[in-house]
Amino acid sequence: PTAAALLADEAARGALHIRPREIWTGGEYLAPAMRAHIARQLGAAVRNSYGASEFLAIGWECAHGQMHVNADWVILEPVDERLRPVPAGQPSSSVLLTNLANHVQPLVRYDLGDQVSLLAERCRCGSPLPVLQVQGRHDEPLVMCGQGGRRATLLPLALSTVLEDNAGVFDFTLHQIDACTLELHLPQEGDEGHQALARCCAELQAFAIAMGVGAIQVHGKLGQSTPRGRSGKSCRIVACAKT
Repeated sequence: PTAAALLADEAARGALHIRPREIWTGGEYLAPAMRAHIARQLGAAVRNSYGASEFLAIGWECAHGQMHVNADWVILEPVDERLRPVPAGQPSSSVLLTNLANHVQPLVRYDLGDQVSLLAERCRCGSPLPVLQVQGRHDEPLVMCGQGGRRATLLPLALSTVLEDNAGVFDFTLHQIDACTLELHLPQEGDEGHQALARCCAELQAFAIAMGVGAIQVHGKLGQSTPRGRSGKSCRIVACAKT
């Protein structure tokens, strides 16, 4: 999704002129706002997939927008924080993967660290394969100073959603400096960068207040490229080691 969003940004600037029939994404959580942004700017339907380095083809998205598990190739077990099974329809703390296709190096109940929900209902598309909802990777939460001296926790997925849905920014890195300070890196520069930074700061501060966090400082740096690993993924929300 990150790479597709970058292409969408280039199309919005008029620097990229392509007409794809369909866009497939995978490897990261695809937020609704990012999906809409990619589809709008590139003019094609976005279909998501779910996989991991340990098993590439865990799930695929049908025409009805539902993610189907390749249950004949893989066993997925949504579990809670104590690795106990989670009922259908409830979000898990993690998910265990067993690879049924790899006879050379078996992988049994491997902890992926993803938050998922397996649904009991069949999909309208008619596929007998189970439907899966992927909430995303369980990243390190940000522990902040809360109101009245208490601690408050901000989840990375929620922070990403605030920046994407509310501020309309899709390429960023948010670092926690300490329990009261965040630092936002954006690639934009000039007026565009300052306007994006102002939106982000306002939305982050409003979200923090709504979540019971005390007054926080949000510093910004413009013209900062987003660090990416060899796979092209970016770690966009970074918690500090000590708060």
